[in-house]
Amino acid sequence: MLFVATVVRLHINMFHKPYIRWFHEQGWQVDVAANNDYENKKECIIPYCDHFYCLPFERSPFKTGNLEAYRQLKKLLDSGKYDIVHCHTPMGSVITRLAATSSRKHGTKVIYTAHGFHFYKGAPALNWLVYYPIEKILAHRTDMLITMNDEDYVHGKKFSAKRVEKVHGVGLDLNKFVKATPEEKKKIRKALKLGVDDIFAI
Repeated sequence: MLFVATVVRLHINMFHKPYIRWFHEQGWQVDVAANNDYENKKECIIPYCDHFYCLPFERSPFKTGNLEAYRQLKKLLDSGKYDIVHCHTPMGSVITRLAATSSRKHGTKVIYTAHGFHFYKGAPALNWLVYYPIEKILAHRTDMLITMNDEDYVHGKKFSAKRVEKVHGVGLDLNKFVKATPEEKKKIRKALKLGVDDIFAI
């Protein structure tokens, strides 16, 4: 299995270590392809990762590093014979789905987790003009699209991905943690100088 994202520190190591560990413990070979965004490059350690491929991904679609990242990733996918490629981040997912064209014909499944489409109700028109067509076009190169909110799920169902799923996004149900009585809450609000209607009031 190959996890792909634009960067390691701010994405792979922040969000995906539990999944990498789980697959590794099930006996999978788990590799990662991303850019090493650590200031001290030697600090780039990904627990339970079997092989790390540092590719020159750039967040901006206009940076030439992405062309080289595509070239290297395509070579890796064509020779790696991965069963699953799980891609994340806008540029990481675009480049991966383009680079995986040949490997998909030989059985590789491409999963894309959208951590929030750049086109949404209220988004700038430019986002819709740029990102919506890209996602719609690349959906037919996606074996599974995973979304994290209802709006993205509705958009995703209109695309041609083989399968579209929704998982609940990040967040906490504070009711599971706040066990204070109404009187205790009143004292805490007073100590923190929070009003009853404050959005963060307990």
